[in-house]
Amino acid sequence: MGGGADDFIDRMTELGLEPAIDSQLVIYSVQPVDGARAGAQVATAVELGELNRWPLVPPHWIHLPTEIGFSHTNARPSSKACWTRHSRQITRWGQDTDPGIGWAAHVRSVIGEATS
Repeated sequence: MGGGADDFIDRMTELGLEPAIDSQLVIYSVQPVDGARAGAQVATAVELGELNRWPLVPPHWIHLPTEIGFSHTNARPSSKACWTRHSRQITRWGQDTDPGIGWAAHVRSVIGEATS
């Protein structure tokens, strides 16, 4: 089994999420079905360094434009200007048959919690 950032980028491409590298991040877009951003394409990202053990270990931080807010979050500045990274655990990792679909669903769910 391969892995790492290249495999993550390949899988996000296969899923039509149009990944690109910027500011040491893999930026891609998802469309949440719930919350303040439901139905809109939302740019999100993950740090390249967090993908070293992909897909065995999922990334932890979800990077989003700063204008996307949450009522409760553990946040830190992102390496990309005007973005914030949010700490989110993913439960039951490894039980999905496709980690790319599992990760995209996780990120959509997190963005679904956005209040702005």
